[in-house]
Amino acid sequence: MSSDLLHLHVYAQHSNHQESFIVGNKEALLELRNLIDKALMQGTAASGKFFSSDNEGYEVYVGMVNDEDVFNSLEMPYTEQFGDKNDHSMFLNLKNDPNAPYDVVTIFENTKREEE
Repeated sequence: MSSDLLHLHVYAQHSNHQESFIVGNKEALLELRNLIDKALMQGTAASGKFFSSDNEGYEVYVGMVNDEDVFNSLEMPYTEQFGDKNDHSMFLNLKNDPNAPYDVVTIFENTKREEE
């Protein structure tokens, strides 16, 4: 698989205790590693543009969170949600509740997108 495009698929967990996968070509995995290194060095977040196998582009954000309370307040990463109340298994976007699970994009609000 050789391409000029950074081909990367990120498969989230369906539910707790299930596996997740990151699959890509060498160039994409190296760029993902660079984004991780950048987030670690800057202590915040980094972003980059990747492509799925249908050549549709999308942004990947890599963030570092040092505050355990902030990390614990984020929504669960599962693609399947359970229940009808705010129990950290389901995201209800209760912004007026300081203990609500918040959308992960909140930690990337000040991330500048990389120039193409």
